[in-house]
Amino acid sequence: MSKQLITFLLFMIFFITGTSYYYYWTVPANSIWHDQRAAIEVFQKIIDGQFPLVGYNHSNGIPSFAAFYYIMSPVYYFLKDPIGLYYFTAFINVISILIFTTFLYLKLNISSAILFGAYSITNVWGLYYGSFLWNPNLIPFFMTLLFIFTFKFFDTEKTIFFHISGLIINLIVQMSPQAISLVFSFGITIIILNKLPKLIHLFNHAICHFILISPWLIHTRILNPSSKAPTHSTIFKDFTAPLLEYTSYIGGWGLTQETGKFLDYGTIISPENQYFLPLLKISTIVCILLVVSFSFHFLTNRFDQKINISWRSLAYFIGLINLFSLLFFFLGLRVNTHHFQFLNPTIALILVLGINFQVHKKKLFMGLLSFVILTQGTYSYWRANSESIRPYTTDIGYQEIFSEYVKNRCPNSARVRYVTPNGIHTYMQHGELKEIVSSCDWMLVQKNHYDLSIIIHDFLNEKFQLSQNKFKNYLIWFTK
Repeated sequence: MSKQLITFLLFMIFFITGTSYYYYWTVPANSIWHDQRAAIEVFQKIIDGQFPLVGYNHSNGIPSFAAFYYIMSPVYYFLKDPIGLYYFTAFINVISILIFTTFLYLKLNISSAILFGAYSITNVWGLYYGSFLWNPNLIPFFMTLLFIFTFKFFDTEKTIFFHISGLIINLIVQMSPQAISLVFSFGITIIILNKLPKLIHLFNHAICHFILISPWLIHTRILNPSSKAPTHSTIFKDFTAPLLEYTSYIGGWGLTQETGKFLDYGTIISPENQYFLPLLKISTIVCILLVVSFSFHFLTNRFDQKINISWRSLAYFIGLINLFSLLFFFLGLRVNTHHFQFLNPTIALILVLGINFQVHKKKLFMGLLSFVILTQGTYSYWRANSESIRPYTTDIGYQEIFSEYVKNRCPNSARVRYVTPNGIHTYMQHGELKEIVSSCDWMLVQKNHYDLSIIIHDFLNEKFQLSQNKFKNYLIWFTK
């Protein structure tokens, strides 16, 4: 067994151990929102023999495409429990990184493979979205397949790989329509690099695309024409919004802020964020400069050394994806961080190939990227551990545990509310309200919220009395 293979296998063990700890901490701290409940309802319809043409409606009222639901419904059939779906999403995310890390090891070199894996298991948003049950969060897995089959197409020029790549893009766009920029990136790359298949293949390819989106077209254009997209201006008036979301996605600084109307300042997860926020912003600037610089080199064909034509072609494709991810959104579509999921693992691949193709400044770029990896990794795993220490009682991994905690102390009846920086919420109630004694009429607050908000602090001290009971990082109060 060669030294390179031993090194690679040791890195794989480190990789699996690190991500296992991360998702062990974070999966139970996930919540189920409206979108997840609606998705589970669609899964159940499919299992029951109903085959919907579309999924639930997006926030703009347009029905989502059906691909995600048909892919996930067999998983739901076997797992049932929502937390199992979250663990499955995390598993798929980890597998996708493992697949492409191995691909780089076999097709490029070990340093690129390790660098790709190290960035992927430390990137803030990539890890954060890696376990959340949501349409866009399977995209990184399909992006991994897209890059592998696109590379195979450039390497062999076999039309079958062109078809597979195009159909993967179709599935990605179905999971997040904002990823339509992949269509333009792929099409322009194929034309510019003179890789366009024969006309008959293009015709057959178009027919396949039409078949895949036909359920959505039938639903929105024939059966329910009222579900068409609302008309609005196509010119985006706030040019800074997509840029801020893009920089946040690359640098992760957006996850250090959580605002609320009853809190005096925005960062409420933990006081440590006051140190992480400036550090992540510096890291973001460094990372964006690297990404922009390498993308420019890819698109202008400027390399310090002779590069295999297949890798050169793939580099052009990913550079174009990064360019369109900004220019496209400037034209009018609403964009949030999760709409940039197609940049995972695109950004990681840009950084790895950019450094791999360098000769004169490789050590400098390696040092800068190491700083990015160290900064984002420190924050990512600190935040994951922090979430396990300070979970919300509404999180899927703690709901049942907390319910048992309440029933053990108040077996007959209880009312539990909790206060957050956004107000007071009812969590649970059992038994008759009129029979509840004051010691079982609870108001919960996370200790860091209580410590950081004068408004929450004064409200609780005025109307409630602190109990000796504690759950995780929650202070439990009861009415005076």
